[in-house]
Amino acid sequence: MASGQTKQTDSRLAARCAASASLGAAVIHFAVTPMHWRDWVASGLFFAGLATFQLVWAFLAWSRPRSSVLAAGIAANAGAAALWVMSCMFGPPFGPSAGQPEAVSSAGISVLLLQCYVVMGAGWAWSRQYRPEPVPGFRRAMVLMGTNTVMAGAVTVGLVATMQGHHHHHGGPVEARGEHATHPAHMEGHHPPSDPPSAPAPPEGLPVTDMALDTAGDHYAPVAVPPSAETGLEADEHQHHHDD
Repeated sequence: MASGQTKQTDSRLAARCAASASLGAAVIHFAVTPMHWRDWVASGLFFAGLATFQLVWAFLAWSRPRSSVLAAGIAANAGAAALWVMSCMFGPPFGPSAGQPEAVSSAGISVLLLQCYVVMGAGWAWSRQYRPEPVPGFRRAMVLMGTNTVMAGAVTVGLVATMQGHHHHHGGPVEARGEHATHPAHMEGHHPPSDPPSAPAPPEGLPVTDMALDTAGDHYAPVAVPPSAETGLEADEHQHHHDD
């Protein structure tokens, strides 16, 4: 009976809420570990270790929330949250991108929310360990359901953002190469407009009877007849008039 009453206290309820949030943070950290591993092995090891710690801590906080367990959870999650905020503001302290501020992602915000939940829940459980108050079963169930709903939503957002970042990280260069590769294919059937063919020059000494292409006005214009040819035609007409 005493054990049942202990499990119904606000201290145990807060510890289980923190355990649920720690489980969600561990899932997201496991999801982002491969991407960080490819960027820098030490970063991948850090995220894998942090995710493993949060997973084990969630089990211990749910079943046996001792003071040492709660203190370790508060320290680890508060430190991880502070490191993320510092990396977004000033850049990571170590690694290839040291000193370069990181982009704020949805996955990072989701993990930050869950880690803050862990710190608050574990802190409340620790402070109420020696002065626990009973919590009715219905209220306890509602609180746990709300906590798990928040955790599931944060994990979903974090996983979707991680998958999109993973696709962009791998598909970006490939898509770029494909785009550049298909660009000449699109250009292959597209030819720049060529100048219209110009009329051939008439033989020297003969009258011009052809029409030249006026490219500037986009229409055909007559070419002036040389004066010598015009004079010859007038002389023939004058001679023919005298013969009549």
